[in-house]
Amino acid sequence: MYQAPSPSPQRVTVGDPMPRIMLPLAAGGMFDSWDQAVSGRIQVYWLDGSSAETAVQALVGPLAACEADFYAVVSVPPEGPRGRATWLVDRPGDFARAVGANGPTAVVVDAAGGLAAVMPEPTPDGVAALAAGLHAASEACVVRAQAPVLLVERAVDPALCASLIEHWQKGDKMADGVASTAGASKADADIKRRHDVAVDDKRLFTSLRDGLVRRVLPAIAKAFQTRIVQIELPRVGCYDAGNGGWFRRHRDNSTPFTAHRQFALSVNLNPANEYDGGELRFPEFGRQHYKPPAGSAVVFSCSLLHEVAPVERGRRFGLFSFLHDERRDAQYRGMLAEQKARGLSGIRMRLAAYCLPVTQFFEVAIQVI
Repeated sequence: MYQAPSPSPQRVTVGDPMPRIMLPLAAGGMFDSWDQAVSGRIQVYWLDGSSAETAVQALVGPLAACEADFYAVVSVPPEGPRGRATWLVDRPGDFARAVGANGPTAVVVDAAGGLAAVMPEPTPDGVAALAAGLHAASEACVVRAQAPVLLVERAVDPALCASLIEHWQKGDKMADGVASTAGASKADADIKRRHDVAVDDKRLFTSLRDGLVRRVLPAIAKAFQTRIVQIELPRVGCYDAGNGGWFRRHRDNSTPFTAHRQFALSVNLNPANEYDGGELRFPEFGRQHYKPPAGSAVVFSCSLLHEVAPVERGRRFGLFSFLHDERRDAQYRGMLAEQKARGLSGIRMRLAAYCLPVTQFFEVAIQVI
């Protein structure tokens, strides 16, 4: 059974959006991590004043090469020349407490503002390698066609990914379900070849929901200016090369039963080297194939035509769900009431039991992050 970590309400964990950092500069004035002049770059915070100057001397070249900045966080401003480091003064130690640091620590924030790593007893080589990896995750290129999708790194942590796959292996599987105009799912292997298991274990669902609310919902609010209030009961699905493992071109809101759906969520759960094929594609917007690393999410409008390419080797495990805002919620509730009146049950009717707490939790999470 997956055991969720229990961080303090004020603790920020890897994958969460980093809170806004506003600290006095030792040279005078205030530092603001959300300032346009420093945003959009990798940020390295070195929580050890005694070694900060040595570290920055070793890192100045490697960090500059990967569009990263170095900040030394100290409780007492340094005396005399301050060298090449930017010194931030945190007298009460709030920064260290926020990330659970105890002793020398490097905190690395990616260019999107997400907490990428908390590194105890850091070394310049280790920090440089991590920054280089974050920088290499994308490449400078001219974009000629691009689907309007959102990619969120570290949306689900590795332990939870493993637990979701284990849940699928033990669960009751539904084969090739697709929505119909009658308001129910039907099997159609010509359209979809995937076996799904609902995440209907409450503890597992709660851990998953809490992570998505902390990491994915703020990204949607930032990118699309949309406040999500509902997460439909997620499913873990498996595309298996043994039977083709595909999902032909479709939209996710094209029936009366699915018309309320606003955003689709797809999270890869196993490493990309375990399978070939299985990429997500949006044919209306070019030929690009989307295959984010395990734990990372793709969020996109349910109105977009998309498909999953056949899996040619191994198995691709993914987490799939749908999200919507308050405006769509009345439509969603009406659909559930209609299904209940018609006597339909099963997975579809278990949605409300798991979705209701999301709004309340979202308010708490926003205060934290």
